Amino acid sequence: MKSNTEDNYSLHRLLPSEWAEYKSIRLEALQSNAEMFGSSYLKEVTYSQNDWIALLENDKRAIFVLYNIDSIIGLTGVAIDRDDATSAVLFSSFIRPEHRGKGLARLFYQARIDWAREKKCSSITVSHRAGNEISKAANQRFGFKYTYTKEVTWPDGVSADEVMYVLQL
Repeated sequence: MKSNTEDNYSLHRLLPSEWAEYKSIRLEALQSNAEMFGSSYLKEVTYSQNDWIALLENDKRAIFVLYNIDSIIGLTGVAIDRDDATSAVLFSSFIRPEHRGKGLARLFYQARIDWAREKKCSSITVSHRAGNEISKAANQRFGFKYTYTKEVTWPDGVSADEVMYVLQL
């Protein structure tokens, strides 16, 4: 079920039967902003229908899509940390450029924080590539605190810092 918001925007958690919608917006995000994600278009374009369904069936993660009326215009995700079942990790936020700057990221953060609370997580981790000031500003509005920076090689081949933040629930 979609949750209504102002200005004809709504957020919806995807079901496994909606795998094609997920695939479409995810591949669009990877193509248009390759430098911002921890994966690549070349990797995910090879996923089978079963791969996409498995991502949505996994109860330890949630993928949300953002609609403008009936058109998908963004996505975001949250998952239980593989190394710490009491912590969640935020990932994969994307909003089409023409819809950015409208405060819609708050819908992403609220839905993912609510999901983590439902899963009884005590903390949430989020990160961004150094220089992504928009991502930093969004996580700061929700009270995330800087923890550390590490250098990583991103899927686009560039070595750059990944800046880490935590929110205690």
